[in-house]
Order: sequence, then structure tokens, then C-alpha cells
Amino acid sequence: MVLTTLPKQLQTRAKHTRLVSFENSNSFLKRHDSEGTLVIQAGYRENPSDSAHADDENPIVILNGTAPRWYGSIACQGQHIRSFERSKLETAREAFAACLRPSDDGRDLIVVASYWDRKDLPAMERALLGTYNVIRNGESICCTVTQVLTVVEGIGSYWAVESRLQHGQTFLLEIGFRTAEEWLIDETGRVIDGRPVTQLGIFNLVNAIANDATVRATLSNGDRSDSINLSLISAGLQRQTIGRLAVDQWQAIKTKYASEYLKSLKGYLRTQYASIYQSTANSVLTGGGAALLLNLQPRLSDLFVIPQEPQTASVRGSYARQLSKVGV
Repeated sequence: MVLTTLPKQLQTRAKHTRLVSFENSNSFLKRHDSEGTLVIQAGYRENPSDSAHADDENPIVILNGTAPRWYGSIACQGQHIRSFERSKLETAREAFAACLRPSDDGRDLIVVASYWDRKDLPAMERALLGTYNVIRNGESICCTVTQVLTVVEGIGSYWAVESRLQHGQTFLLEIGFRTAEEWLIDETGRVIDGRPVTQLGIFNLVNAIANDATVRATLSNGDRSDSINLSLISAGLQRQTIGRLAVDQWQAIKTKYASEYLKSLKGYLRTQYASIYQSTANSVLTGGGAALLLNLQPRLSDLFVIPQEPQTASVRGSYARQLSKVGV
């Protein structure tokens, strides 16, 4: 269901009920609740060695007796499995299991979950409902998702910055790894138009960098047939260097391709949204892509309203919005 108002019976819950906000992604799994925000790089290795380092952001997870999966940035440094060929609906349950906390054990969970396609929001609800039996980093967790409150992907960022917006319509652009979501939101917070697009996903920036001659020569030891680890490039956008590249060399490469990406972004917005911009009071840029671009081009904040920690703004905003209604 698309969440507008909550049923009255949600206003009173037993103490063992917990509200959780969750966002499945091909790049980073995100969860927020009363204990804070958890971000896990979405790739994994199956049957990791005994030496695999496990922690909250790099968990080893066994769901319902299946083969152990080692998620997170450390696992993604080597050969790993990414879920690009599977829909977020298909991977939602296993991804949420990777984000469970030991304190979830024995609890009923109300989960606020987002998805980009409004017509498939009921399918996301069905995917997440039910009981989870998980061993995470050696600890057993058994909990039940009793209700799923579905929202369109990115709308939580609107709620996160709502107090900073002028009265009127808002254009919101959430940039993810594979796709971006464009939403036109009226002055009441209702989505009145929008769609997902692939040409603005950060994948386009990452792929361009991966095909840079210097990057390929350095990371593949000169073997042009080697494939470049896109997870490594994606994570490297937030770091001072990557592999054997010098710091100044990596910074120059990032700046070059980020500038080209921003040029294409601005051209796309001018072409597609020139008329809409004339009727909107606010433009919001958010998502993991916004975090990367803001780091490389700080002047973006002159053009857009950008939430604090834009990578997790949507999952945090959705949690805060629903907490005021559910009260758990």
C-alpha cells in the first residue's frame, strides 16, 4: 500500500514492537531505527573463509539455514556477487536479513520500506512480511515483520528537508547507483508526477572512470582484458586514493569525470524540466550520488537543497516521519 495515513490500531503497540526504516539497493543496503543508521555495501561472497572479518557493516549472514554470505565493503574488494540481474523485490528479504540487529531478536517489526515503482509497492510489502530466522555474526536472531508501510523511493529525503523548503512545489532528484528517481511533489508533500531514469545513475560515472586508460592500466597491471571491479571504483569515489594510483592522480581523475557527469546532468535537467522549474519553489538533490558529487563539487549546494548525509537521508526521513505516527 502507498502510505498516506496510518490505521488507528498502530497508535498503540506492545513494548516489544520496533519501527525500522529499510531501503534495498544494488549498491548499499540502508537501515535506520532507534539505535541509529546502518549502511552495508550490497555485494557478498558465499561460504567465506574462517579468516573473514565480520562486524556490523561487514556481516556474515545465514538465513533459514542457507549458505553463509559475507556482505560489505571488505567482501566487495575481491570477487563477489552483485544483484544487478535481480530485482529489488526479489532480493528484498535476504537484504533485510543482512540488516537485522541482535536487539531485533524476539521482536515484532513494523518496517517502512521504499521502492521506485509505485504499482509494485504491494509486492515489496509481501516480500518483507513474515518470520526471519537468521544467524548474523554468530548470533541467532528470530523476529517477525508484522507490517510493512511502503513509500516511494526518495520521498524520505523530502521529509528530511521539509523544514528547509519554501512553500510550493518541489522537484526532488535522488541519484542512486543504477537509477535515479525524479519526483514532483506538491506543497502538501504528495507526489504528483515522476519516474525512475537510468541515464543519471552513478553507474555511468563509475563506468566511465573504470574505462579510463590510466585506471585500467594501473588496476589491471596493464592487461586490458581484465575486468575492473566496479565496487572498488564506487567505494574509491569516497576515498583519497585507490589501488596503486597516487593521491593527486586519483583526485584529478575523479574531478575530470565528475565534471563531465555534472555537465550531462545539468543538460538533462534543462532539456527535460525547463518548464517544471518555472513552477517549482524548491529543487532537492539527494541519495548516494548526491553525497559523492557534493564531495567533488561543493558548489552544488548553491543549486540544490541537499540533506545532511544525503546517502541515508531517505531512510532517516522515512523513519522520523512514521515514528511520529506509529510511536514505537
